[in-house]
Amino acid sequence: MMEAVFRTAAQALEDERSRLKMTTGNGDLDTLIGGVELGRSYLFYGNSQDTLDRIIHGILVNSILPVGEGGFGGKALYFNNCNYHQGKTILNPSLLGEVAKRAGLDPNLAFEGIYAICAFNEHQQPSAAKEADDFLSQTDEVRLLVIHNLTMFLGTFWKPGEAYRALKEVIGALWRSAARNNIAIVANCEASGSGLRFMSRPQGGAFLRHEASVVVNLRRVEKMGAVRACLVKHPYKVTPDSIILRVSEGGVDLMGRITPSFRQLFESQVEELRRSFQNTLLDLNNREAFNLLLKQAWSAEGHAMANSGVPCVLDVMNLMANVDNRRCVEELRRVLRELEGRLERLEELVEQQGRMNRENQ
Repeated sequence: MMEAVFRTAAQALEDERSRLKMTTGNGDLDTLIGGVELGRSYLFYGNSQDTLDRIIHGILVNSILPVGEGGFGGKALYFNNCNYHQGKTILNPSLLGEVAKRAGLDPNLAFEGIYAICAFNEHQQPSAAKEADDFLSQTDEVRLLVIHNLTMFLGTFWKPGEAYRALKEVIGALWRSAARNNIAIVANCEASGSGLRFMSRPQGGAFLRHEASVVVNLRRVEKMGAVRACLVKHPYKVTPDSIILRVSEGGVDLMGRITPSFRQLFESQVEELRRSFQNTLLDLNNREAFNLLLKQAWSAEGHAMANSGVPCVLDVMNLMANVDNRRCVEELRRVLRELEGRLERLEELVEQQGRMNRENQ
């Protein structure tokens, strides 16, 4: 029998802090789910196919971005489930190139960094899942597995019970492969249409919802011309929670980095502060203090600042500077307490020596 492995809460917290994250390409969606974390599984479901499709293309491209720019710095595997009589069988190259350009990535690098495998019916799905598992076990470059239309064949198989068992087999194989290779899974599927009030459930029932670490429901709000993203499940965030994603008709402007990444905005802000603020400081000590902030506070905690939800780059930099100042104050207090303790001991020694001298006289 295997022995149980126990960890302290401090160890678990440290593991969470060190877990690599990437952006979805949409700041509001990142705030809702906390970004896409390595080693976790995500399920996006709903009846807004344009929105789901855009999310998939955006996440695929962003996984290729360097770690410091909101990506995983690796490659991705795209697992497409599609009835070729009714839907597309490949990624949209125009959309993929558009998203890559908006993310500041050469489209050719995006195309080269995404592997693809397809299943065209319920019989091919298990074998395609096995091929994906074999591929992932042979490479350490892939950091992300995207499964498009995961429950596509539930409605086409003439024996629903067998279709459901096949889906469980596919999900089990892919989830085990992802855990073994420490990669993130992002899957999407349609909503079942059933549920309490406005909250529909994903196709595949409770099993799929239990398997995913993070579950997000996407529902088009026609009157607002927007999509409501509702966080249904999350390992450490309070649920349910929701936000409104502003989109135009068709959802073509939902994903992709229309605005620069936080890292790009941060570097631009630092460069501007160097030019217009640091270089005009008369006190050289103040100039050096700026460099220390950049080295010890801002650059070291770039990931936390990017995911803070504070609206302006300069605001979050000021927040981080205050945190760093507080750390320095506490460090100085600790040193001061140690020095005071040493001084008290020296005073006691001096007093003892004085008494001994008086007694000897």
